[in-house]
Amino acid sequence: MDDLLAWLQTSEGPLAYLVLGLASLVEYVFPPFPGDTVALFGVFLAATAGYHIALVYAALNLGALVGGMSAYGFGRWWRARRVARPPRFLRSQQARRALDAVLVRFEKHGAAYLALNRFVPALRSVFFVAAGLVGLPAWKVALYGTISAMAWNALLLALGWTVGAELERLQGIVSSYSYVAAGVVGVVALVALARWWWSRRRGSPEQAGEPSHEPGEEPRDAPSDVPSD
Repeated sequence: MDDLLAWLQTSEGPLAYLVLGLASLVEYVFPPFPGDTVALFGVFLAATAGYHIALVYAALNLGALVGGMSAYGFGRWWRARRVARPPRFLRSQQARRALDAVLVRFEKHGAAYLALNRFVPALRSVFFVAAGLVGLPAWKVALYGTISAMAWNALLLALGWTVGAELERLQGIVSSYSYVAAGVVGVVALVALARWWWSRRRGSPEQAGEPSHEPGEEPRDAPSDVPSD
């Protein structure tokens, strides 16, 4: 990573903007990759090394869009595969119900989740995979994913211009935000898990969010108890 950042600092040009876009893309394909580190460095380069701010912004947004849609495509592929040949960790009925409960909620609020995805560290690609699993339209995924990327990158650029050439300070601010955001997500996930577990103990599938149909499909009519003539 240090070699990449050092190269970017002395290599302003089309290839450098392409690398910035690819770094934004890779974060969705390989979440451990520190995409925000490269994005912050792009902001730093715009302030110190003659990079054009509009091109940095465009590269980061385009990379996020392509990366997000790649994760969405994986979700669509998984949607078909999990029905025909579910992975081992989904072969138990309880695991399938837990996943379906999450997907039903995403099916209802997917647009909002996608609009917030860039502001949730480490889980950004998960939102797009879930969008593919529930079958959200590609145009809607692209629209809200782009809005989220544009808002987040605009915030980084504004922060970068405010802080100036102090890269370490800029990284510290974003790192602090990431820790806080991750903590909030963890608390929300624990609360949701506790509610789901409590609902299951009370024997109420509806409260647990268990769907009567596959996420993304129309519910099937319940069988009638009245025999037909």
